[in-house]
Amino acid sequence: MIPMNMKKIPKSVLVLIGIMAVGIFLRTYHFHDWLRFNADQSRDAEVVSGFIRGTIAYPLLGPKAGGTEFKLGGAFYSLQILSAQVFGNAPDKMAYPDSFASIMAIPLLFLLMRRAFREPVALVLTAVLSVSVFAVKYARFAWNPNSAPFYSLLFLYAVLVLADTKTVRKWRWAVVAGVALGIGVQLHTLLLIILPVTVLGFFIFVGRKQPSLWRQAAIVLSVALVLNAGQIVEMSRTNGDNIRAFFGGTATKTAKGHSFLRDVANDVACQSQGNAFIVTGIGEDDRCGTGMIRDAYGKAKGPVGKGPLVAGLFFSFIFSVGGAWLWIRAIRKTDDPKRCLLLQLTGWYASVGFVLLVPLAMEISLRFYLALIFVPFVLLGLWLEAVSEWFRDRRRYASVIIGIFILSVLWTNGSATRIAFADHSGKKQVSGSTSTEITLGEVEGIANYIVGHAGPDREVFLRGKQTYLFKYLKSIEYFTEKDGVTLRQFSKKMTVRADQTTFLIANARNKGKLTKSMAETYDPLDVRIFGRFSIERLISK
Repeated sequence: MIPMNMKKIPKSVLVLIGIMAVGIFLRTYHFHDWLRFNADQSRDAEVVSGFIRGTIAYPLLGPKAGGTEFKLGGAFYSLQILSAQVFGNAPDKMAYPDSFASIMAIPLLFLLMRRAFREPVALVLTAVLSVSVFAVKYARFAWNPNSAPFYSLLFLYAVLVLADTKTVRKWRWAVVAGVALGIGVQLHTLLLIILPVTVLGFFIFVGRKQPSLWRQAAIVLSVALVLNAGQIVEMSRTNGDNIRAFFGGTATKTAKGHSFLRDVANDVACQSQGNAFIVTGIGEDDRCGTGMIRDAYGKAKGPVGKGPLVAGLFFSFIFSVGGAWLWIRAIRKTDDPKRCLLLQLTGWYASVGFVLLVPLAMEISLRFYLALIFVPFVLLGLWLEAVSEWFRDRRRYASVIIGIFILSVLWTNGSATRIAFADHSGKKQVSGSTSTEITLGEVEGIANYIVGHAGPDREVFLRGKQTYLFKYLKSIEYFTEKDGVTLRQFSKKMTVRADQTTFLIANARNKGKLTKSMAETYDPLDVRIFGRFSIERLISK
């Protein structure tokens, strides 16, 4: 029997709750043990832990933007500090804000898409985001761009509500938009430019018809400035060093000597691949662009290997370029003011992002599209509408085509997530995995083993592949230092005493097997397996 009060709940709400439940499960399953904890995460955790322990001052600025000396705003650290103080000073607790933001992006996308599409279409788009391996991946560790989807969606929704003439108490939504703007610009360099340009263009465009909106614009900007007070204080204290670092980094990133047409082509290729991957989960999960296409095509063998690659590239190009045409057509044809304004606002936002990425085209990877995550869902919604329109006299055909496509998309994303989860479990080496990360469970196991066998000297050495040491040494060191053990990267220039222990980190498949040169230098004592890695205790001969 269904309770009477349940019958009063709209079916769309129940469906959305189910979609949310799936999204929450995928984003929190084995969250502690499978949390990514590479060098960047250990660096940020050290900053947060240092403040909580009272060993460092409050971080007014955030992490450095990739490959530059420019530091983003400190909102990322502030959210981590708040979470660590409430839930505990541990790396998984510091990742809660990013995970929560990813979860809340699901209903936000529904609210946004419902303004442009029929409710069933909005629910389908939301379901795809819920299971998207791209969104799931970036929800499962702490990193400053990971909350970009939530704050960009919140910003877009808030300013659309502000523009609605029926909205009462607009100042509340102006505050929400200001919070989204103020925090969003501190999460990703792209958002630092896209969000202000978007809000400026929006208020200029809509403000001509609604002059009262300029009062709300003042609230939006005031709230955003207050949330960026740390950057302003730091800028005055250092005489603008961070601003100079921003322009210096921008000049370095863009001064590559590539032709404009080549950069545009790479931007189009990356945008197309990003849109397709976010929706389907098929393809490489980070690299993109014309160079990646050449490499993948060169490695593919025969029609069996090249055929699916070419088909995937064709789909991604048609999906994005054809979808852009549908986007423009929808703006011109629609007579619904809410739908038109949403398509105009999101189109303006996406266009600004595309233009900004042209000079950075050779630096792009799929993670850049965290700031543009709504784009493929608008495209997908437009394509679903187009198919329904083409088969309007044969609705059954349209339903079958759309149903098969959506089920396929859900299945491919589920398969990609299954591969990722199986890889993180470490129980077996998974075909198709390209993981270069280490999980918190693996790090804690390795660190505890090292601490337990450090000896009275409490100084030990770590050997292994350079890529392993570069990516994982700081992560392991984060825990060994807390227990008073000094972990040093081994160098041939170092002198290791007979009573000091050396550890070797390797792939678990290595099972403690030493190379010939190492076997001549060390005697193995024992080896332990932690997930995908082995850690072996060695003693000098």
